[in-house]
Amino acid sequence: MNQKLFDFLNKKSISTVIPAVIISVLLNCLLNHICDTLKLPLFLDSTFTAVTAALFGIIPGILTGLFTNLLQEVIHSFPLYFYPFALVNMTTGLIVGILVKHDYFKSFYKVFIVIVYTALANALLGALIVTILWGGITHSEMDYITKVLIMTGQSVFSSAFIARILVNLVDKGIAVLTAYIIYKKIKQQKILTWKN
Repeated sequence: MNQKLFDFLNKKSISTVIPAVIISVLLNCLLNHICDTLKLPLFLDSTFTAVTAALFGIIPGILTGLFTNLLQEVIHSFPLYFYPFALVNMTTGLIVGILVKHDYFKSFYKVFIVIVYTALANALLGALIVTILWGGITHSEMDYITKVLIMTGQSVFSSAFIARILVNLVDKGIAVLTAYIIYKKIKQQKILTWKN
């Protein structure tokens, strides 16, 4: 890793955290746009929320989640669809930030636990929001799964939750593993720097 980039990421001052949050918000929006364009049944809009939370802590992670969804509203001309899901994205920052603080990125087994907790929380909150605001259907790719489950007699909430847990295990798996890889790389670089 480039030494200047490492030095930048290793600092946790306001002058480092603010640009990191801004860059993470833009990258989240870019990844989400790619998923939308390719019609992938993923979000990827919290990948860098997880990275920011792992590197800089809970508050920067939460802010990255909030501003990602607010910027999505602006980009899409205020459809009033993205802002309710800010809570979901912010939860990713909260969970990853707390668990990294409690050393859950020290072993791969614990990283799997971070993925499961994050996926469960996102699926639960997402299903609640979708059920309350839109009756379970949001015109996203995962609606096909939700509709099939509703037709089998499942409730709207349970159908929305089951569809979301499947997607979120993959989506948050990618987010948390990306955060873990970057986090470990920076920690290794820090150890090498101290040795030199």
